[in-house]
Amino acid sequence: MNLLSRTPKQAVEQFEPALHEAGLSEDISIELSTKTPGTLEEQYRQWLNAGRGSPDILTMDVGWSIPFIRRGQLLNLSKALSDEHIQTLENEFNAESVDSSRGRNGDVFGVPLIMDVRGMWYRRDLAKEAGYDPDGENWGTEPKSWKEFSQIAAAVQKQQGTRYGLTMPFELSQTVTCCTFNSIMSQWGGAYFGGQDYLFGPVGDRPITIDEEQVLDSLRMLRTFMWGHDDQHSLDDDSFVGGIVPSDVLGWRYTKDLDAFLNGNSFAYTVGNPAFAKLASSESNFGDAVSEKLGLMPKPYGIRETDSEYQNIGGTMSPLAGYNLSVNPNSNKQDAALEVLRTVMTDDFLVKWFKLSGFLPPKPKLLQTKGVADHPLFGQYMDTFSVMADNVIPRPVTPIYFQESKVISQEVHNVVSQSKAPETGMTDAKKQLAQIEESYGQQ
Repeated sequence: MNLLSRTPKQAVEQFEPALHEAGLSEDISIELSTKTPGTLEEQYRQWLNAGRGSPDILTMDVGWSIPFIRRGQLLNLSKALSDEHIQTLENEFNAESVDSSRGRNGDVFGVPLIMDVRGMWYRRDLAKEAGYDPDGENWGTEPKSWKEFSQIAAAVQKQQGTRYGLTMPFELSQTVTCCTFNSIMSQWGGAYFGGQDYLFGPVGDRPITIDEEQVLDSLRMLRTFMWGHDDQHSLDDDSFVGGIVPSDVLGWRYTKDLDAFLNGNSFAYTVGNPAFAKLASSESNFGDAVSEKLGLMPKPYGIRETDSEYQNIGGTMSPLAGYNLSVNPNSNKQDAALEVLRTVMTDDFLVKWFKLSGFLPPKPKLLQTKGVADHPLFGQYMDTFSVMADNVIPRPVTPIYFQESKVISQEVHNVVSQSKAPETGMTDAKKQLAQIEESYGQQ
């Protein structure tokens, strides 16, 4: 099986021993390789199309599984696992992570290994020096509005002399569709396809709502943050402070924007995970004072969920990322592969894996248990991660997701980069999405 290339070396080396400690039969051994996420999807497609029997276990991004399921290329776990294990998946694991490996009839094809939910990292020390009280004001659990956050970011930027108030990955790529814009649009109550009920289809028979006013407001906010109120398509509300996000982020993706935060040039950063926190603890960045310097708050909101037209959209929201484990239906070692998956589902393994890798366990209840909440570095952020785990928005994955993602990311990027007005860009996006949905037909 494969693990991600960014998995810490110690975690890769201890993956199999951790499984044996959690109860995996000693006569089962695991051959591991590490690959970059960008190469895995294409590699799996080639291998499975060719009918290869290895790898036996497939590490699937939550944004990849459904097309493989629709092509019949993953083992149906609802039939291969016991009812007890399926009930554990349904009742104890993050529901959206499980749904990302679900077939049209509701059957499950993957066991979550990594749940990646995200909050807003910020410089706690700089906020305090600027006169704020993050701990006393419960910044870790009580979401702020984007209006209030922009005022804080601008104030800290000005008083503490940081180059930027906020950085985010906004390079023209699928990252815009799946994550950066998906969450910001949802925080304003907007949706690509009419809410969570239509995330995974039916293709060709679902509303296309990317041109609705709440989506346009999220784009106007981004233009305000990036270009200021002189932009003719900024928000008509001066209490949102402009100019806190550098336009350079239109070419940044996960590295330069992260570096800007780690190097002390930005007050806040919109993406991150425990692996990032581990990086932040290095001597070259925050030193041994990382706990004092690094704060995490829930994602800000544009409108409250109670004011949203769509159920479970609006308020603080995190994009859902992460990885599930599926079984190759061509494998001649399916019994062993299924035992590995059953062991992965245990609390003992998931807590051990978190300690080794820094990846959040996909059972939300574990975030508040001993061994996770007591972690000397990550434990202090678990209350925030619990809030975000309750408020995730998956990407709209269907067999035509990659086609539609390309349209969405291009048109959103056109708008935020000032190449098109919000109304024009989203009208153009809607027309193209309608053509793709109609050409594919109902799935």
